[in-house]
Amino acid sequence: MTDERFTELWTDYLEGELDEHGLAELRELLEADERRVTQAADLFQTHRLLGLIVEEEPTRQDEFVRETMAKLPKSHDEFVGRVMSNVAQTKTARQDAAQQETTYQETARTGRTLRGRRRISTGMWVAAAVLLLAALSSLMLPKRQREGETAAARIDVRLASSAHATFFGELSPPVGTVLAPQREYVLMSGMVEVAFPAGASAILEGPAVFRVTSHESLALDVGRCSVHAPDGAEGFRIDTPATRVVDRGTRFAVTVSETSETEVHVTEGAADVYERSGPVAAERAAERVGELVAEQSVQTRLVRGQAKAFAAAGRLGAQPVPFDSNVYRHSLPDRVVSYEATQAVGGGAEKLTSVTVQRGGRVMKIDAGDLIATRLTWFKSTEPRAFLCGGQQLPVPATDVVFDHSLVTGVINPDGSEQPLTISPILTGDAGTPGFAVRFDSPVFNGPGADVVFFDLQSFGNPIDGDAFHVSPLVFRDGLKSHTIRRYDLTMESPEAQVLANFYVHLFAQPADSVAELQTLRAVQQRQAMRFRGLAVGIDLSDLGYAPNERVEGLFFQDALDDKHMVDPVFIAGLPELN
Repeated sequence: MTDERFTELWTDYLEGELDEHGLAELRELLEADERRVTQAADLFQTHRLLGLIVEEEPTRQDEFVRETMAKLPKSHDEFVGRVMSNVAQTKTARQDAAQQETTYQETARTGRTLRGRRRISTGMWVAAAVLLLAALSSLMLPKRQREGETAAARIDVRLASSAHATFFGELSPPVGTVLAPQREYVLMSGMVEVAFPAGASAILEGPAVFRVTSHESLALDVGRCSVHAPDGAEGFRIDTPATRVVDRGTRFAVTVSETSETEVHVTEGAADVYERSGPVAAERAAERVGELVAEQSVQTRLVRGQAKAFAAAGRLGAQPVPFDSNVYRHSLPDRVVSYEATQAVGGGAEKLTSVTVQRGGRVMKIDAGDLIATRLTWFKSTEPRAFLCGGQQLPVPATDVVFDHSLVTGVINPDGSEQPLTISPILTGDAGTPGFAVRFDSPVFNGPGADVVFFDLQSFGNPIDGDAFHVSPLVFRDGLKSHTIRRYDLTMESPEAQVLANFYVHLFAQPADSVAELQTLRAVQQRQAMRFRGLAVGIDLSDLGYAPNERVEGLFFQDALDDKHMVDPVFIAGLPELN
């Protein structure tokens, strides 16, 4: 009896005869059994196709089909989805059209004649034609091919950028990757920016679990995201287990706890927050046929400077919380974004040609020739090891390879200290400080974000995040300090970290106590058998205590001695001053 009642209510809904009481009953029946969602879609298809089949004039049928075909988008599935998602708006449309279609409504109630059916709106005819095409293609296309093609055509949401992003059980997708619809992504740490076709973007911070649900929506099960929806992207939404947050031309942040409590902070514009009622599974299933029975009034409207917390559905309601402008993230952190390099004859990146960085929120690509070069001015080791890498034969002097544009030549395995320096390094004599010093060809300007780029070669047997190192001023004064870097911007897990060309290491039989000894001591060449990757990190001079706009002539580097692996710098350069 329940199923029969559902069929009756659903048919009345499609015919425009369902009152508020019946609508509430239909909503309950849909939420109570997910199978009825599929049944609703089947009935919807049958109902609309009947209207086309009974068209009395074949010539009008042919003309209608031709016109409809010309208007259809490339993906009929996308259009069906859009039609279904707009069903929620038919209540208002029915009210507006009631006065214009009195004759049809009266005829429908007494017998629903075929002539009355021909007064169905053009939008309904389009839906019928699209559903007919969908049924035909379902018979002609293999299921797997059909699903793959429609999914790709339906959603074109891309990963716009990432910073230190680590995903559970997989490497971070490369920037520009189309994210799979309805797939659950588990961001363990770091941040990603997701771009939507209409211009909206969402920055997600790990840990977070999210899914792309449409061209203009994202489901956030846990974690935090910051949304920017410029003009043209109004209506973008974030669905959480407890709420649906709909943009009204704004910037807002949404945070979802492990208990599904949702906080919304509006930084600019406004956002409408709707409470999602009923079991989450039933709610998600109902979304497959759009907002069929979710015609709700605005639960809460938040405007700039307002924030509220929403408990999980069915418990406590919304509670005001202090607005925090810092919750919203305008952009990903300043960092080295990527780099380009020439490819060696045997494969692998060799000479750096450009580096892309984000500085002060601005992403810019800098040619290698515009970087400020460095010169090795001090080097001291305490144990014999490989100190240089490059070709089989080194130039004379050998240190000319240290910081050229090649990503497989450099001074490697320097000594260091477990504790970073707190006083100026000694750069002369036997009492010199272990490590190495560089001077820039021209002083480096301390601007916003990174001011120096540091490249390191690394294999999978070494730390994934990069070899830790200390960077210090050449001369300390009040306010200056050392800074330790333990995680690079581009790590072994970053798609942007390129595989390097093969190279040789040069093994020294005794310690090298100076730059001169690096140039004169005898070394044995050894070709590397495994593949290395080029990691990169930006160094912000402000982290060393330098004042904004201050100019720095050089820096001192040491391995952090936190494990048996040593840092292997192959390129260090200053970034040009921002215009």
